[in-house]
Amino acid sequence: MVKNIRFNSKLIIITILSFITYILANGMWCIPLLAWIYPVLFLWLVQSYPSSKMCFIIWGIYAIGFIIRFANVIGMNFWLCAVVAILIAVLYSLPYWFWQKTQKNFNATVIFAAEMVIVEYAICSSYPILGGLSDAYTQYKNSLLLQIVTVTGIYGISFIMYWTAAVVIWIWNKRNELCQVKRCLSIYFTVISLILMYGAVMSQSIGVAENSMRIAGVTVPVSPLLNEDDDVYAVFYTNSFSDENMVNAKRKLSEVTDELFLKTEKEAQAGAKVVFWSELNGAILKSDEAELLQRASDTAKEQEIYLIVSLLVKTPYQDLKENKTIAFNPQGGQIAEHYKFGRSIGELCLKGDGMLQSFDTEYGRIASFICSDMAFSSKIQQAGKNNVDILIVPASDWKEMTGIAIKTAVVRGVENGCNVIRHTNKGISIVSDVRGNILAMADYFQSDTKNLAAQIMTNGRFTVYSYIGDIFVYLCIVYLVGNFIYQIKKQKNVSIKTGGTDIG
Repeated sequence: MVKNIRFNSKLIIITILSFITYILANGMWCIPLLAWIYPVLFLWLVQSYPSSKMCFIIWGIYAIGFIIRFANVIGMNFWLCAVVAILIAVLYSLPYWFWQKTQKNFNATVIFAAEMVIVEYAICSSYPILGGLSDAYTQYKNSLLLQIVTVTGIYGISFIMYWTAAVVIWIWNKRNELCQVKRCLSIYFTVISLILMYGAVMSQSIGVAENSMRIAGVTVPVSPLLNEDDDVYAVFYTNSFSDENMVNAKRKLSEVTDELFLKTEKEAQAGAKVVFWSELNGAILKSDEAELLQRASDTAKEQEIYLIVSLLVKTPYQDLKENKTIAFNPQGGQIAEHYKFGRSIGELCLKGDGMLQSFDTEYGRIASFICSDMAFSSKIQQAGKNNVDILIVPASDWKEMTGIAIKTAVVRGVENGCNVIRHTNKGISIVSDVRGNILAMADYFQSDTKNLAAQIMTNGRFTVYSYIGDIFVYLCIVYLVGNFIYQIKKQKNVSIKTGGTDIG
């Protein structure tokens, strides 16, 4: 009787601890160390209490924890978020269920990590914005580990984290078999040492010229106008507006545009060679677009700068708006136009083709993506393949999601050897170099100017990942398939031998 009580108490304590560490590892709190710990606890639970009920508990932790972690981050309503949480929890629970069923040899640790990588890849492929919620992004400040993404993408970090958890459990299981433990540790630490040595080399300035220039992102608080002003809201989001609404909306948006150009000129006079506006700032009606673009051309020429204007263009009575950037050179010529590709749920904007629009300058090759475009790693790979030195990312956040967006932008830059400047409404703006070091940061909610100006490196670097893409994931798939075929053949051979003995 006492034994059962102690057993239940231990189970309850570990389950509660697993739930807490999972919640705190990512999302609203994001304690990076806990992202390594909770998979260990999950594995311990499913192997110590091998039953379908324990897998159901793991599923419940994933589902409920996802809602707590990310409900305010991803901008979904509660019920849609709950459905997504349930589906994601099913996928993430499967490798733990397989861990229960497999033999606990050392190969099982690799299989578990590969399965988790494939799950993350499946989620990201289905809806890339959810891929940005991976626990691997919590390690973006771990400079040595982060460099592995230049070869494997973010999935290399995921593999190491889950493999580490499985190795810890395997060692615990084999703690009385010192020879096996030593062999396991030698393999594990050899791999980790090689990764960290690679990270140490890539974290240095080898092959990267430390030239820099000043770039500025400017913002005028436009969200209250778009979301709360009766005139602008009526014109931009409804088909029932009056002539008075139209006149007032034009006037109010014109005032924002005037302030944007004033801030642009001030940053240029302060030494900025490239100036860009954060996402949605150039909110205008289609009838006013040509005039704004001419003004942008004139400003770029007068101030002798590269100017990238971020526009939200509304054509009355059409539901889909144009969320785009247009770049001008110091001669006033239009040199690039990019439509947002990575639309969030419910974002009523035309979808771009996702093709890179880069341009060469005396400061390096520059390209612009918009906000959640950065979640689409396959699209950002174009920047690496085309030797883009600087990625300019106009964005618009909300307070709960800005931390996730920062991590994604930094990792995309390292994957593709690009320096990144991400400037946002209602969030945290950052500048990071090709190694993932954050060089400058500005908090919209604590800034008087709402601008970000900083020296940014002007030279990118070659990365393997930008050319091979997610081949690491495909290798994980091949490894799993190979193991599956091997086990089938092994069982068949055992059956034949057993059958032969029985006949004899």
